[in-house]
Amino acid sequence: MVSKYYSLAGLILRVDSETPIENSDRFEEFYAPQGSADITVTVVNGKLPQKSGEPLYKSLGRETYSENGCIKLYSSYYRPDYWTDYACRETVDGRVTLCIDYEQGLWDSMLFNALNIPGILAQKGVFLLHSSFVIHNGEALIFSGEKGAGKSTQAALWNSRFGDVIVNGDRSLLKFENSVLTAYGTPYCGSSRIALNKNAPVRAIVMLDKGDENIIEKLSGIEAFGKISAQLSYEKNQTGILSDFVSRICGQTDIYNMKCLPDISAVTALEEILWQV
Repeated sequence: MVSKYYSLAGLILRVDSETPIENSDRFEEFYAPQGSADITVTVVNGKLPQKSGEPLYKSLGRETYSENGCIKLYSSYYRPDYWTDYACRETVDGRVTLCIDYEQGLWDSMLFNALNIPGILAQKGVFLLHSSFVIHNGEALIFSGEKGAGKSTQAALWNSRFGDVIVNGDRSLLKFENSVLTAYGTPYCGSSRIALNKNAPVRAIVMLDKGDENIIEKLSGIEAFGKISAQLSYEKNQTGILSDFVSRICGQTDIYNMKCLPDISAVTALEEILWQV
């Protein structure tokens, strides 16, 4: 067995694997030194366990079953004309084992996909949000919304205007640290290829829409809950902890809907509201 350690949202993930885990791009900042771990995963090679038990849910490239207290998550990849399973994550009483049936090796991004890391982190109170993330005046400004809403564009504008650090252009990890909602970087970064391991307390979450002018409205209640929930990654059996987490966000975090132009005027409009300049 070889061991590899990762740092994610202040938690240490230890992976013990029969196969060496090759480095992937953008993961370098998230490697951690050996030591105690908050999450431990054992990776073995061989034939995948049989699909049995109660089917829980199925999505593109994923199938989940429950059997005698064991949750089995199968992952597959697409070959010409068909999907083939390559991994099965088994979780029993918090213990996680990953079986890999793939002869071409193992690397960071493949490992994280097979484990469905967002689902594992959610059990620890950490959720992955589809969003860009900049640090302004020591606080995290989160831009979220549907694909194409302008998340990376708005982050780039704040970087251009103030020199703000773009921590991630596509994903953020959120958790409550000493009762304060805090944003963390993640190696998941989409096409932005920006993935820094930095964190900051959240000043606001801004849900983006394209518009012909800059219109900013504060959200609350069911509208805020729905918009935030739609952009979080979780597993279908985690709706309870998801609901509690989003309710807590809505209760103590400023959430805005922003229809905006893709230019510096959007930065000025939002800065005036958030920092009252």
